[in-house]
Amino acid sequence: MLDQVGDESVAAATKEFQDLLAQAKGDTTELIRQNAEELERRLILLKQRKIDKEDFDYFVENQKRDLRVFIDSQPAQAQERAEKLTLHLLGMAATKIAPLLLAMI
Repeated sequence: MLDQVGDESVAAATKEFQDLLAQAKGDTTELIRQNAEELERRLILLKQRKIDKEDFDYFVENQKRDLRVFIDSQPAQAQERAEKLTLHLLGMAATKIAPLLLAMI
């Protein structure tokens, strides 16, 4: 989906995002998996212009709010991983990946 990116810093961010997304999609926690799958679906809709950046950002903010409750309920040793695979992933999607997708169109 994001393979056309050339700039090295952009490529590094894209690779990190793809790695995190793959980890999240393969996670044993259903909520982390569902978030990753829905995030990927929304990025595809954004790329296809079926939703706009405002809709995407609204989705990201709602997911973050809901996931903070989930993360806080996790055991301390699991919180960092859960945060990385949810909040960090959503933040990267909103600030780095979505603008890239929109620039490619």
